[in-house]
Amino acid sequence: ALEACGLPTGYSPVSHCFNDVTHHTCCLLGPEARAYADSSGNPIGSAAVEAWEAKTGSAPAESELTPWCTCFGSLVCSFYASKFNDGTKIKFIYEPKSNPPKGAVDVPSDEDCEAKARDFFKVGAHGTPGVSDSGAEAEACPQYDVAAHIEALTPAMAEEGAGQKLVHRAAKDESGWQ
Repeated sequence: ALEACGLPTGYSPVSHCFNDVTHHTCCLLGPEARAYADSSGNPIGSAAVEAWEAKTGSAPAESELTPWCTCFGSLVCSFYASKFNDGTKIKFIYEPKSNPPKGAVDVPSDEDCEAKARDFFKVGAHGTPGVSDSGAEAEACPQYDVAAHIEALTPAMAEEGAGQKLVHRAAKDESGWQ
């Protein structure tokens, strides 16, 4: 799952990713989300940049999306995605204890849909500094079928999304990405 997320292997600061009871969301963090996380007591913004540097040997550009495993139990990624218009989004949600690794893909970056996946995978809810409890309800995401979106997590997935840059609003296409 680390490779599919775009995180470095053999790097101890990510050893908890996809191995504990909550860090199951592969989140692509935009610059505003990284800054907010760091300033709100959840220093995953700087951790994501350091992991990027450990994997690539260079710092990400300011507008690049950087991968990190966020707390699935508190819907961190979808909270940041809804709070900021900086490209932050869910890449996939790891199915706990799956071997070989698999997970839900194409999850809308919406708190209700991340909550639906959380319920599907039977992961407990909890709090995270700087992340408000939105009262997300799985039933409020009827358009997403978690079971229909389970796929194997492969290293080739690492190239999908990480490193994307948000196009300036005046020049962006319909999707907002170049």
